[in-house]
Amino acid sequence: MKKIIIIAILLATCFISNSCTKDFLKERPVDEIYANNLLVNYSGFYSMISAQRGLMRNEHGRFSATAISPNSVFNGGSDLYFGNQRISTATWWNWPKLITQFTDGVVFKEIFDQMYTIINVSNMIINRAENDLDVDWEGGSAEKDEKNKTSIIAQAKFFRAWAYRHLTYCFGDVPLSLDEITGSNYRTDWDRDPIEKVREAMIADFQYCVDHLDWRVDGNNTKPNQAISRAYLAETYLAIDQVQKAVDVLEPLCEGNEFSLMTARFGSNANEPGNCFIDVFRSPLYSDGNNEVLYSFLNAEEESIPYGTTGISEVRNMFKNYYSYLTEVSTLSHPDYEGKTIDLFWSLNGGKGASRLAVPIGAWRLYEWDNQQDNDIRYDEYSVMKKLYFLNTKNEVYEILDKDGNSPIALVPTAAMFATSEGTIKNYFLPSTRKWDNLHSNFERASTDYCFQNVSYMRLSEPYLLYAEALHKLGDNEGAAKWLNKIRSRAQVSYVASSDITMDFILDERARELLCEGQRRHTLMRVSQANGGDERDVDNFFKRRIRDINEVCGQIEGGTSMLGTTTVSHGAELYDTPVLFPIPKVFIDSNTKIKIKQNEGYPTY
Repeated sequence: MKKIIIIAILLATCFISNSCTKDFLKERPVDEIYANNLLVNYSGFYSMISAQRGLMRNEHGRFSATAISPNSVFNGGSDLYFGNQRISTATWWNWPKLITQFTDGVVFKEIFDQMYTIINVSNMIINRAENDLDVDWEGGSAEKDEKNKTSIIAQAKFFRAWAYRHLTYCFGDVPLSLDEITGSNYRTDWDRDPIEKVREAMIADFQYCVDHLDWRVDGNNTKPNQAISRAYLAETYLAIDQVQKAVDVLEPLCEGNEFSLMTARFGSNANEPGNCFIDVFRSPLYSDGNNEVLYSFLNAEEESIPYGTTGISEVRNMFKNYYSYLTEVSTLSHPDYEGKTIDLFWSLNGGKGASRLAVPIGAWRLYEWDNQQDNDIRYDEYSVMKKLYFLNTKNEVYEILDKDGNSPIALVPTAAMFATSEGTIKNYFLPSTRKWDNLHSNFERASTDYCFQNVSYMRLSEPYLLYAEALHKLGDNEGAAKWLNKIRSRAQVSYVASSDITMDFILDERARELLCEGQRRHTLMRVSQANGGDERDVDNFFKRRIRDINEVCGQIEGGTSMLGTTTVSHGAELYDTPVLFPIPKVFIDSNTKIKIKQNEGYPTY
């Protein structure tokens, strides 16, 4: 098994290498050798699917050329996140108009490459599974053989549609490839297919998954399954304004009894101080008793990995603040931990964060709706970093306080947030999520960047929020309020009335519930493009909410900052500021037979 999985990863790696070169989407002959040796039985196909799961999990990994993750790019520079440290490849997180300088940006190229790697591998799996009559499906009977074959095809189609989901929200129109690429059909005449055509293919793939996958595959939530496929299918229907179809797809998931929000303490964290909301993230697997998470990423500590397929997650590093830089922390010491002060600090505070992305003050204030900030368990000290701790000389835990006797964590703006030129902000006073707290088992590595826990990727809250959105769009605000109030009830906050339901309120509730989860840019892109909307419009949900909520990204020319200083334009009020990412120049240059059109707002070549 180890050899098979390594071959699968090598195959995927070869795809990545190819897609980064001039020969876009081309397979090298060695790939064909690997495929012919591997895709001959169910075990080989299953190993390829396992490799695909690893590639999907890389959304929470790190780009090869920069210290950020794909997931951070799907969130940064929206209404909910700004760049707290200077990342040269993502200066547009804070200054949206600077994105035009990145037509050959490494993060956009790697996203493009990674998604087409997944698509290429999926196409190979589907083609070989459907057409090779000599595959040993290892079922022991015709019926079980067919079941194994169908499960492989469905999971491959899930990954293909999942990759196109990212591509369409990031780049808009993209090449649609549904066939295995071989030496006989290699092309340099790709064109960008209309997003409508790509979404038709996504709908067909997700529908196949709904029709052929169980609610949980292999009894757990770590593989493509019917639940997450329904959520994505409904989201895609909303993206093309087929709202009733979205309702129909979501109804069995939301109204059924296969999944439910966790409302009581459970799992590995149940005996520790906390709440039922944060337990969901500490124990995300169905086998842990979690009935809420639709899909999880499996991780493992490096010392426990039997082969090189188990990734490590950067999610904590992206979203948790770099509190060890605070004066109150950097001056700490302990006689029993000489040279290990910072390791001790992070071990007592949920693991190290590097604060690549910070949540703006305006977003934190969304929890104040109806004066519920003191009731909301999604905003209490177990879910959000509000206090920091250390050990005294008696090895007793105490709270770290500033010179005035208060926690150094506060909703405090700094001058750097409103500087008139692009730079590093480093506001380490701000709160940050505790969803991704995780300690390395080895104290010597308590301050490591990576976290190794199993990670919740999608929870039942997502389809509930999509269901509420669809019902609202159909004019059923009472129905929308019902599903929002299921989420708010678990959060222990006041109910929303049907008269309060607007698309902005739904986006606010998404922020409160899904902060530092999901892909916020995708959501804002989708709702801004609804009914033929232009994502570059200055008054759509995307740009308006940045200006309304994100005090860093949303600054306008001649505005007034939280500190009373005059702001300059960061571009969120300008139509010329693109929202879609640029089509990578390396792809445009490699596609020699057709001139690929660049997205509006970027330089052309």
